[in-house]
Amino acid sequence: MHSKIVRFLLLIALIFNACDRIYLQPAQQDEKWSFVVFSDVQDGYGVFSKLSENIGNLKPVPHAAFCCGDIMYYSGNEAEWLSFENAAKSIRQNMPLFFARGNHDGNDSASEDILHLHANLTSDHFYYTHSEGNTLFIVLDIYERGKEGAIIGEQLRWLQNQLDSAGSNPSVSNIFILMHRPLYPQGRHKGENLSNADDLHQLFLKYNKIRAIIAGHDHLFNKYVKDDLIYLTTGGGGGPLYHGYGGDYHHFLKVSFYEDTTQINVKTIDIFNETIDDFDL
Repeated sequence: MHSKIVRFLLLIALIFNACDRIYLQPAQQDEKWSFVVFSDVQDGYGVFSKLSENIGNLKPVPHAAFCCGDIMYYSGNEAEWLSFENAAKSIRQNMPLFFARGNHDGNDSASEDILHLHANLTSDHFYYTHSEGNTLFIVLDIYERGKEGAIIGEQLRWLQNQLDSAGSNPSVSNIFILMHRPLYPQGRHKGENLSNADDLHQLFLKYNKIRAIIAGHDHLFNKYVKDDLIYLTTGGGGGPLYHGYGGDYHHFLKVSFYEDTTQINVKTIDIFNETIDDFDL
């Protein structure tokens, strides 16, 4: 009888250990670090809270998280901000969280004040850079007042300067560009390109350190390759999904770096903590 009990307890322990391994999405042994991206939470805080929990449980802990906009449905709404902050606790407690402004986040003065407060932005602008080791993140603002739907004027000049500086800096090996709207949407918003999408695409092609341009806006996952440049859409953060275009599942992106510096891996992880898409850049 004693041996049967021991075997039963060992079986239970193995089951729990297996569940833990699935739930925590362990990194490969040679993974050095990672970051995560999600977008388009809108008012889907129940879904997002589960994604946030999954992100918070990742081991090793990602170095940073990025939201590509549409944190809420109604811009400047403090109640929605509170709901987001409550759902995002698992992320906030474990890693810094950075924001790109979405169309639902608003660009009137009141909404901008609230976004500055909750996003902990110190710049007057909603475009900025962040660095992690040898990787530069450039966060762009598609919704500057009077310049919506494009990257033009002062922001474009700033972007060119950032790319030139990083391109000639030997300590920068990787560049990721994040924004809310894709240059070339492939879902429900297909055809609603940024007004200067082709010019931006030609600009990006000049810099071989750019690994991917990541956006939201379309509520799905999509990988689009144009002239060997990779555009990722990750709009599955909680808002209603866009069906009929593929990739219609709630998810976040995990981007991982390895001891082999030539390998950068992307996984999409859903609310059940299952990896759906898995590919190298």
